Amino acid sequence: MNGVKSMYLEEVNVIFIEPCTADANKMRFKAAFSRNISEILPYLNAEIKIAQYNHRTENLTFNQGIKIITLSSETLSVSKIINETDAYEMCDYIKNLINDIYKKRDVIVPLFEMRKKPSVLDIYKYLPKTNCKRCGESTCVAFASKLIVGELQVQQCRSIHENKHDGKLDELKKILNC
Repeated sequence: MNGVKSMYLEEVNVIFIEPCTADANKMRFKAAFSRNISEILPYLNAEIKIAQYNHRTENLTFNQGIKIITLSSETLSVSKIINETDAYEMCDYIKNLINDIYKKRDVIVPLFEMRKKPSVLDIYKYLPKTNCKRCGESTCVAFASKLIVGELQVQQCRSIHENKHDGKLDELKKILNC
């Protein structure tokens, strides 16, 4: 390889895996990066539209489904994982994400500001507002609140996939970055 590094981040090593304090049926873990990733965090913030980034404390948090993922300059913390295998898969996912963003950094405008997280009402205004219960929730507001925290996915709203709601679905996907 002539001394050229193949990856920005070589490893993500699990430090511990333990029961999750937020959900007794899930686990959480912490892992260490093989190098400081603080220079990549603003690029990740620009690309992950639902992330909450704090430049001063150098951490970025976002949800992937029900998982809560926090990246700091030196560590990765994830809560609500299923098992140990899920932890190692998440480490690989984050390592690949960081390396992919690093490769594309020349075409990404880094974002140093903290993005405003969408509210339940921000989400609700794009839902059909039929309270049809086909998603399993009693109201569209309840669906919106679970959508924000990653407990439900937009595709679980069957009504929004009807042709008369096409524009709303596109806007909702932009807000939720899906």
